Amino acid sequence: MAGPILTALKGYLDRSTPGYMVFFVTPFCACRCKMCFNMDAILNAANRDVLTFEEIERIAKNWPGLHQLNFSGGEPLSRKEMPEIVKVFYEHSDTRFFTIPTSSSHPDKFEAAIKKIAEYCPDAWIRITQSVDGVGEVNDEIRQRKGLWDCFVDLNGRLDEMCREHPNLSVGITSVYCKFNEGRNYELLDYAYANLKFTDFGALFVRGKTPDPTAKDVEAQGYVDYQKACQSRRRERGRPTTLKSRAFAAVNHTVVDYVMDNVVNNEYRMPCQAGRRMVVISDEGDVEPCEVLDYMIKEGTSRVSTSKLGNIRDFEYDIRNVVSTDTAKRVAKEIVATKCHCTFECATAVNTIYNFRAWPKVAKNFVRLP
Repeated sequence: MAGPILTALKGYLDRSTPGYMVFFVTPFCACRCKMCFNMDAILNAANRDVLTFEEIERIAKNWPGLHQLNFSGGEPLSRKEMPEIVKVFYEHSDTRFFTIPTSSSHPDKFEAAIKKIAEYCPDAWIRITQSVDGVGEVNDEIRQRKGLWDCFVDLNGRLDEMCREHPNLSVGITSVYCKFNEGRNYELLDYAYANLKFTDFGALFVRGKTPDPTAKDVEAQGYVDYQKACQSRRRERGRPTTLKSRAFAAVNHTVVDYVMDNVVNNEYRMPCQAGRRMVVISDEGDVEPCEVLDYMIKEGTSRVSTSKLGNIRDFEYDIRNVVSTDTAKRVAKEIVATKCHCTFECATAVNTIYNFRAWPKVAKNFVRLP
């Protein structure tokens, strides 16, 4: 275990590049979720100039110290080269923490891809996050795909078997807290703990430009109450079985606490590391500090001048060339100077792990875990 931990620590300490990336690896998706913030790209998927595998490999070869890679989309597992894409970051960027969300829409295809990923990256921690927003027809309606719930349950069973065979795999279950499942998500919580297999269960707060604008018409206190219910059920379940899952749970608990404060009080907690320690890359290669910053600028809730750092194709596929530009440096400074803050959980996680002031709270949660 020392090997992957030391490799990840080396990446964390390497400040020459952002250590955390969110990569929108494909715009293609079988679902049309009512609360999806990336629907414009999904609806125009056939016309987008998506990065090729060869281009992605060049990016990986030019990105030392990428300790955490979160994939997004679209449906990441629908991309045929997905196992090989994970592999090139594992081999060339020394990435040891991967998060891959999935709608579970094609269990056979996705099971084959996940097995390959696990085999390609034996020393990595690969977290497959099943996205679901309600039980049965509630999920299918919100995600606009009939039969999706059955696919979700099917893949969850397969994932349980895969985790027994591949100890580098873990399973998370995540929903989006939005108007369409508010009040009905407790049914999902109960069902999950009674019937499903997973390491962690949680909810993301709806964000960005949603296809149905009413998706964000939620009660802040309702979100807080639900998150606390999720935390309570996790405590009842008992101690995480491994040190890394316990550490993840402690960080996640801290992040949720910060996000709850932001949702209720619009509260600024700490300088945001987006643009320095974290970047987002679109399927077409556009680089931004954060996936919600452009929306916040247009909405008037951020005073940062721009979210556009450039396209990585124009910088020899080297992230170091992007973040070293005058524009990127200015934007990173503006994010801190204007106290830019939001409810985006990935950004909050980066701020937590890269800010020493947050570590006592993480340590407290680590000790308090049952």
